[in-house]
Amino acid sequence: MPINVSEALDADTCIKLKVERRSSGSYVNGIYVEGSVSYFYSLMSPQSPSAKMLEMLPEGERDKDIMMFVSKRTLRTVDDSQGIPPDVILFSGRRYRVIQLADWSTFGHTIAFGAAE
Repeated sequence: MPINVSEALDADTCIKLKVERRSSGSYVNGIYVEGSVSYFYSLMSPQSPSAKMLEMLPEGERDKDIMMFVSKRTLRTVDDSQGIPPDVILFSGRRYRVIQLADWSTFGHTIAFGAAE
């Protein structure tokens, strides 16, 4: 039986991080208007990704300051087809735009890779 990692993701092993979520924008009279911004907090374990994990990221993102965030909560990455912008995680005075997600919900968690803006 697989271990449910979500049991280990609590206030003793994680920190509460603020996440910025923007709704999709729209065009008004031919001018793009950005969507509204909302914020929420989530317990996450920020970690540095391994070299092997960095290899799985898109080539244009590998040379940036990348952090890995393990969380019970699913975050959003960009969805160009729906016009949905990615979530931004605020950590250690920096903003990390979610560039890729790994769904490990079977084991009680998700992994979000964020690139510093």
